[in-house]
Amino acid sequence: MSDPATHELTQHVPRMYRVALRVVADADLAHDVVQTACVKALAGAGKFEGRSSLGTWLHRITVNCARDALRSDARRQRAQGQFRDCPEGADPSDDPAGLAENRELGRMAMALLCGLPDECRAAFELTQLDGYTYDEAAEIEGQPRGTIASRVWRAKKLLLTEMNARVAGRTRQ
Repeated sequence: MSDPATHELTQHVPRMYRVALRVVADADLAHDVVQTACVKALAGAGKFEGRSSLGTWLHRITVNCARDALRSDARRQRAQGQFRDCPEGADPSDDPAGLAENRELGRMAMALLCGLPDECRAAFELTQLDGYTYDEAAEIEGQPRGTIASRVWRAKKLLLTEMNARVAGRTRQ
């Protein structure tokens, strides 16, 4: 990639990081994923045909690198006999009670997202969290637009059902 292309790539790094973080749920691993994705994008720049936007192409590379990292991380953890948790979603705060509540909500949201079927989670994250249109998400996932729409609808339904069940379970205790 030429210098202008490298500059263009750096414009996408924050979004690539957010995508990687959602997939791997670990800040350090997400940084590694973005670095790997950038290296692959620079090395494979000649393969970019322009059929999709640069952002879409980089998103796909990032997701693939993140999935590879998860597989590698899972193998390493199995060998060590450890389990990886979803990250805490706390908002910085001086209020210990508020911080604890934010952590609790962050954990619940991450657990709910992690519990979705992969295809529903991907469609939901792309359209609802990453800001892609349904058409862009369809291009990224290699699926028809209607499939993305139905997966997002299903994800929302599953999230709402599970959230209501958890809230109801807390009020009964």
